[in-house]
Amino acid sequence: MKIGIVGLGLIGGSIGLKLQSLKHIIYGVTNNEINEKKAKERNLANVISCDLGILKDCSLIFLALPIKDLIKPSNELIQAIPRDAIVTDVGSIKKPIINTWEKIHPLFIGSHPMAGTEQKGVDSGFEDLLKNAKWIITPTLNSNLNAVNKLSKLITSMECEICKASPTEHDEAVSLISHLPIFLASALIETAHKEKDNSLLKLTQKLAASGFTDTTRVGGGNPQLGLDLAINNQTNILNAIKEFKNKISELESIIKDKNWELLSKKLSQAKKVRANFIN
Repeated sequence: MKIGIVGLGLIGGSIGLKLQSLKHIIYGVTNNEINEKKAKERNLANVISCDLGILKDCSLIFLALPIKDLIKPSNELIQAIPRDAIVTDVGSIKKPIINTWEKIHPLFIGSHPMAGTEQKGVDSGFEDLLKNAKWIITPTLNSNLNAVNKLSKLITSMECEICKASPTEHDEAVSLISHLPIFLASALIETAHKEKDNSLLKLTQKLAASGFTDTTRVGGGNPQLGLDLAINNQTNILNAIKEFKNKISELESIIKDKNWELLSKKLSQAKKVRANFIN
């Protein structure tokens, strides 16, 4: 297939590398000449340009753009996409993006690969990023079933597991397991960063090991992503924060009351339940 990718950062670049390994012809669009040069050096696509015109013969196009640019796409991008091309995005919220693109393009299908690192930009993508990843497709009543099937087949060929959900279900679910952790990690980093006690700060920085690294990884990622998520998935994120505050307050009370038996039960229950999320 001739496949277009608009945006060759972490996700777009990784898709480009993987699809090339499957012998598809990839047309990658970058946002400037510097990134175009870097993307060419890394062979992120077969054809790479800042010119959206290279999409004209593509039968399927991935929009790997920042959320704000997906919700308010440029007229140039809209005009460059062939009307008979299947189009999807890789954004980590769905309702606002789908509300925009279903009005623009008849063959748009919202989707979201659950994969990533704290890195960004054309230097960050790698072929195995998506291997064994869950990839959520969020069709609506307006979605073209043939387009859904073709997109699903392509995603499966990339060694990803297809999950289907409504846009509303998706945004609620990811607020709990993807968006909330970004803000929790940010708060944890601030908590550990005690600037008023320089000797303590130096010691905690020196002692920080894999537990702190793993727990705070998403808080050290792309700040613009966190901002876009908060702006466009505000209600779900606030609900998730409220629920977390209730849970942490409950633990606080248990520790204050020295109810070690109940605390042990809570920690054991969390360990048991965690296994249902790690697969």
